[in-house]
Amino acid sequence: MINFNHLNEAKQNYIQHGVKAFNLSIILIFLALIALIHALIPFVFYDTVSAWIKDINEEIQAAIKE
Repeated sequence: MINFNHLNEAKQNYIQHGVKAFNLSIILIFLALIALIHALIPFVFYDTVSAWIKDINEEIQAAIKE
């Protein structure tokens, strides 16, 4: 839960990590809204959220391997 070496492991400084985390949070909020719309109207945005999550996961996995 608490990892004081996280920034070193991520090879980022505080600001770099903050900007990435902020951007990711905005994207996830957007995707939550898209998922809500999809829940109400199932024939729209039928693969948007899953496709974005797959892309985000690939990006995170690539960053971990660096």
